[in-house]
Amino acid sequence: MMTFIRHTPRTVLLLIFFAVSFELPRLTARQIDPPPITTTVNNIRPGVVHKRIVDERGPWIINLVEIDLPYHNLDIVSARAMDRLFGRERTSSIAERLKAKGRSVIAAINADFFSLRTGENENNQIADGVVVKGTKKTGSPFDTFDNIHSQFGLTWMGKPVLDRFEFSGSVRWHNGHRIEIHGVNDVPKSTSLVLHNSQYGSRTPTDTLRMEIRELDLSPLSADLDTIPAVVTSIAQGGGMTIRPNSLVLSGYNLPSSHILTKTVPGDTLTIILGFAPGPAHLKTLIGGWPRIVRDGMNVGHVADSLEGTFPRFSAGRHPRSGVGFAKDSTKVYFVVVDGRQQESVGMTLVEFGDLMLSLGIFQGMNFDGGGSTTLVVNGAIVNSPSDATGERPVGNCLLLIHRSQ
Repeated sequence: MMTFIRHTPRTVLLLIFFAVSFELPRLTARQIDPPPITTTVNNIRPGVVHKRIVDERGPWIINLVEIDLPYHNLDIVSARAMDRLFGRERTSSIAERLKAKGRSVIAAINADFFSLRTGENENNQIADGVVVKGTKKTGSPFDTFDNIHSQFGLTWMGKPVLDRFEFSGSVRWHNGHRIEIHGVNDVPKSTSLVLHNSQYGSRTPTDTLRMEIRELDLSPLSADLDTIPAVVTSIAQGGGMTIRPNSLVLSGYNLPSSHILTKTVPGDTLTIILGFAPGPAHLKTLIGGWPRIVRDGMNVGHVADSLEGTFPRFSAGRHPRSGVGFAKDSTKVYFVVVDGRQQESVGMTLVEFGDLMLSLGIFQGMNFDGGGSTTLVVNGAIVNSPSDATGERPVGNCLLLIHRSQ
């Protein structure tokens, strides 16, 4: 080395010195650049983890709750705003209200799309085994074509499911005669049967476009939630029948005079059968969204417009997102939200949201209502940053993680 320096012209040595001097800081800076993704992990309780991910590539701020279902006494349930089909309430308020009733709420996420005017959710819903809404067609004003949207649920055995569930119900008379029920607490169609329960409100609808209405007041003879024997206690015409606590009202619209409902009298017994197709039977929890973005470990967000009637401004635009999914072995469920419409987090397209779900280990996943509705509550605190200027938005329903006492 000394020989090299002794025989090297001074000008060349100076050039080497300056080159090394300027290169070393650049190499050092590149080596200490912060990683584009940082994750903060908070173990809430055995089987429940809250993660906050900051991804500078978006930029995105992501919050998620990872739920290990096999842990004893963890349960996922749905709830309606105000415990009725109509009305809106903040996700944090629903969680607090259930907590005040004695339920140990760990986390909550906003769920289905809903009417801003009435608060009614667009899709089917089951809460603790009770059908809040049963419909054969999603009631969305934004679909590019009529269809049924994807929904997430749990069986009574605790298995998560995700499919485009369609209400399937019927009523069987004591003589074996069986007739289809077209919905539960749903908008009546011409010549249809609709079952109403207390989730609808105190009375059946009266604004029915001048339909002829005949209604049966039913007293259930058992506590079963999906195969319900009942006795007819009274009959009325014209709608607006009182829905008594724990009772049912079967409403017939524009029925022909030969229909068996028109010949039913007080004291008759019949059986209400409630279900959703495709199976499985005996769903404890069901809640809707729009659309499915992960199917069998593959991102299907790019075909949402053609499969479920979404549209480019919704699917390809970057918005705040909420969603739910579960792992291939069905043991883990994930509540996921991405902040958006903010400098720190720009939101995601459906394809980007699907990629995120795949990176988390989600094998089946779907999108919930997003935008200003996007909210994730953990231990009573909102952990994300809702995008509305007024803060957390009142919504129609939500999905909650609870700890059962036994």
